[in-house]
Amino acid sequence: MQRISIAQAGPGMVTAKDVLAPDGRVLCGPGVTLTAEIIERLARSGVTVLTVEGRPVKVPGEKSLKERLRDLDARFARVKDDPVLVALMKLIAQHWIEEERGPARPAGGPTPAP
Repeated sequence: MQRISIAQAGPGMVTAKDVLAPDGRVLCGPGVTLTAEIIERLARSGVTVLTVEGRPVKVPGEKSLKERLRDLDARFARVKDDPVLVALMKLIAQHWIEEERGPARPAGGPTPAP
C-alpha cells in the first residue's frame, strides 16, 4: 500500500482503503480501480490523499522491495540462530511483500463502483 496525493493518482491504480471526504463520508471503498473520471470527482469532493495498492508512485530516494529485503536480511544476519528473531524477520518481509503486491482478490470478481 502507498499513501499518495490526489495529484499523484492515475487511472488503473486500485484503492487499498476507504477514500474519505473531508467531512468523513466514505466516497469509495477499497478495491476500486481508479479512472480519470473517478479521480476528478474525488478531487472535486475535496480529497487530497488516498491509499492505493502496491507502490505505484516512485519516491526519490525510496528503496525498492528487493533492496529493503536485502537490507533486512543483512540486519538480521547476526541473529540467524534465534528462532524468535528469525520469525520476526520473516513477518516483516511478508508484510512488505504483501504491501507491495496488495491484497489477493478473487479472480473475476467485480470492482465496486464509487
